[in-house]
Amino acid sequence: MKVVLVHRDLHKIVRGGICTLYLALAEELVKAGIDVVLITQETPHPVQRAGMSVVTLPRTNDLIAHRAAVADALDRVGPDVIECSTWEAELLTYLARPRSARAPVLVRGDLSAATMNAADLARDEQQLCRRADAMVAVSQFAADDLASAYGIARPAVIANGVDRDRFTASGVTRPESGWGVELDRTGTVINRQPLNTLLAKHASWAEYFDDGYRDGRDRRGDGLVRLVWVGKFTQMKGFDRLQHVATVLGESVRILIVLGHGLVQYPVQLPPNVLVCQDLDTADLPAVYRRADYLLSTSRWEGYGLAIAEALACGTPALIPADLAAGAELVRHASTGYRYRDEDDLLQLLYQPTTLRGDLPSTFRWDRNAAATIKAYQGLLGAAATA
Repeated sequence: MKVVLVHRDLHKIVRGGICTLYLALAEELVKAGIDVVLITQETPHPVQRAGMSVVTLPRTNDLIAHRAAVADALDRVGPDVIECSTWEAELLTYLARPRSARAPVLVRGDLSAATMNAADLARDEQQLCRRADAMVAVSQFAADDLASAYGIARPAVIANGVDRDRFTASGVTRPESGWGVELDRTGTVINRQPLNTLLAKHASWAEYFDDGYRDGRDRRGDGLVRLVWVGKFTQMKGFDRLQHVATVLGESVRILIVLGHGLVQYPVQLPPNVLVCQDLDTADLPAVYRRADYLLSTSRWEGYGLAIAEALACGTPALIPADLAAGAELVRHASTGYRYRDEDDLLQLLYQPTTLRGDLPSTFRWDRNAAATIKAYQGLLGAAATA
């Protein structure tokens, strides 16, 4: 079986949940003896993985041109099954062909563009979902969201996973890679230096990664709390909420932001208790989670909540908004984290005595995800053979 996974943002340095999903899935498919081809766009950090091929298309934000280039590339590759995510509807042009003139397509649904108020993307996404030969969703919330937003049958759920060999509670607690960055109000990087160099210059942040620093999870009301926040400066990730929370909590916390690449939807005004880093090697992300007392989420929506899941797998509890639907599938309130109502509630939770510890159920694994995915591919091939 030759499977093609299409996502225009596949990078060696992981950027975003879909990138993580498809690189992890591709590795599991290769282990199962499947011929895997990745179709993506040019990147400064090209993917090089054993046992799979990569087709690289020119970098463009013109989605119509990109979708046409994807269709042409698929003709050259000759796949048995193709998959893409709902985001940006990359297989929409290919799916406009008659079924007899193309391979079967599975679309993996995340949070809908309609819910994120991205009207232009939502129109294309709805067409993609309706034309796809099969749909799956990354969480129960995503399945409900897509069905409600686009008037389609509720997709089956194949939950995302976590690399259980890397994301563990034991291991190093100081990253060796990445950049500490300074941003202007537009979110543009105006200065950067190796993260280790920055930590050596600033004692308050060096202490963040010091083994002698008081552990907030065993606190009785004293010491600073270490928080880690992962995402982009967008409405979805609640960056406006984060800036407000950081200001309200003030010097009682240190917040390490692991910043992705992409949209900046709010003016950036971060207080001194916040440090921004970027481009950590994948091997170093678990260290950042382990060192934090809590993973802080301010998201309005998540299709799955990959950073939350990764932190929990590292033994770090999560603080998530009470109205974050997907988060409830991962976090057990007052056991593996807290669901806070507002900033005042969050402040009280941070300083009450607690023995919380993160834990992620063993069902969230990439090998389980891949096994269910292969079954879905086989179903598509069986249906095509009898059509």
